Amino acid sequence: MKQENLQLNKIKIDCLPLIDAAANHMGLRQLLESALQHDSHVAAVLGLVKNVLTSRSALYRVKDWAKEFDSNLIGIVDLNDDVLGRALDKLFAADRASLQSKITLAAVKNFGISMDNIHNDSTAVSLFGSYNEQEKKAVQLKRGHSKDHRPDLKQIVFGLSVTADGAVPIHFKSYDGNTTDDTTHQESWTTLRGLTGRSDFVYVADSKLCTEDNMRFIDVNQGSFITIVPRTRAEIRLFEERAFAGDIRWEKLWQKANSRKKSETDYYEVAEGLHQLREGYRVFWYRSSQKTKRDAETRNDLIETAWEKLETLANEKKRGPKTQKALEKSVSSILTKYKVDDWIKVEVKAEEDISYKQETRGKPGLNASYKRVIKKKFKLVIKKNPEGIARSQVMDGVFPLTTNAKFDALKILQHYKYQPNLEKRFSLFKSVCEVAPIYLKSNRRIEALMFIYFIAMLIAAILERRLRKEMEAQGIKSIKSLPEERPSATPTWEQIARLFEGVSRYDLMESKKLVRSFNDKPSEIQKQVLSLVSLKSASTYY
Repeated sequence: MKQENLQLNKIKIDCLPLIDAAANHMGLRQLLESALQHDSHVAAVLGLVKNVLTSRSALYRVKDWAKEFDSNLIGIVDLNDDVLGRALDKLFAADRASLQSKITLAAVKNFGISMDNIHNDSTAVSLFGSYNEQEKKAVQLKRGHSKDHRPDLKQIVFGLSVTADGAVPIHFKSYDGNTTDDTTHQESWTTLRGLTGRSDFVYVADSKLCTEDNMRFIDVNQGSFITIVPRTRAEIRLFEERAFAGDIRWEKLWQKANSRKKSETDYYEVAEGLHQLREGYRVFWYRSSQKTKRDAETRNDLIETAWEKLETLANEKKRGPKTQKALEKSVSSILTKYKVDDWIKVEVKAEEDISYKQETRGKPGLNASYKRVIKKKFKLVIKKNPEGIARSQVMDGVFPLTTNAKFDALKILQHYKYQPNLEKRFSLFKSVCEVAPIYLKSNRRIEALMFIYFIAMLIAAILERRLRKEMEAQGIKSIKSLPEERPSATPTWEQIARLFEGVSRYDLMESKKLVRSFNDKPSEIQKQVLSLVSLKSASTYY
């Protein structure tokens, strides 16, 4: 063996075997083959899923990304942007609704996921570009209520439903950019009923569900819902009046460790008595000790900020509005912007500024005459409104939930408190998988790309859930999955992917012939994760 003929090739593995293992366990490739009926399209879709979960790239860069990996993990198809584009077109043309249901049911069956409780919400995906020419049959990119705080950009609305068993995505749909949440709940609930084959699951959503039509629709169809009552409802004001009058009694309900500060405890109380919406559904009024602190801090911060702005406006030495009308407009703008109308009262007062001016020009003499000049000046009188602040204080930490379910107050609260786990899926969607910016011009391909993201989030959630379930079963409180080997009690997909980043296989070649292959030796934490995830096909690569 001559040394000059030897070459050592590095082939990346990373976390791709874990992704493949989860996908194979639920038969994802077979389901895609049945829907797309072309091996290159299936390989392209699976390649995009892996790219999204590891190193999200523009289509034209996926080919270079794939070249670094083991071909058995990517497939033999050349993942250039033409192949990927045609695969997205084929995916758009396929019966995606049926394919999504099959994928979800396969995941639920093979991983034993419960669908007793389902949480729904939506987020906006902002898009850069004009998108003047759009396919009418695809989702329409439009301006709407931007949850990304970018009203200047067109967007689509991404609706997602997850289980309360591991926050596993089980249904999604892309909506036109100007779609509001209150118009999507009936469709989402009906789809979930068809997916689960039952209507008695608990459907949990935010305040947009709390409309008479939405609640009545679910109730009439033998479904159960839990939602928060929006502050625009008259019932909120009536309860506030009773609380301010001292007519509300609170009883202790539950205490739990704070999700952010484990050393602190959050105490929950519930208002005594029977409370209802005008539609007849029960309302439970809860008060959280941690939310009470946050509400008070928020109010004080808003008052302080608005007060500073008003004082700057009142400063005569600085430029700004001087007329009564202009001052009143500026005051109203500040009070509205910081939402302090009930806590700060501002009065625009007129004062007379009297001065004397010589009637003739020139240096004043002994016989000079003067005329009296009266000018009106407007000043701001800024005061706190004690009654408004007191009314606000009685509602600190208070939030109302309405439901038609037959659970007690504690069960309703516990169901709703799982809702933030859905927000973590949106964090995975936007921050980890980096859905934006989108490097596509066709809205049909953008709609198909959202399906890719759904599959990616489903696989990530399944692996997270499997890892955490096994930790719980074995009594393992945390694993060292964070940077610097810090412990994590709830390891995420981002942490799992990072742990396996850089894992490679090395091929020793002589004159283009394979002499020997060897892999990086797995670390202790990698071995632990593989053991806990317990998918044998993944372990063969490490």
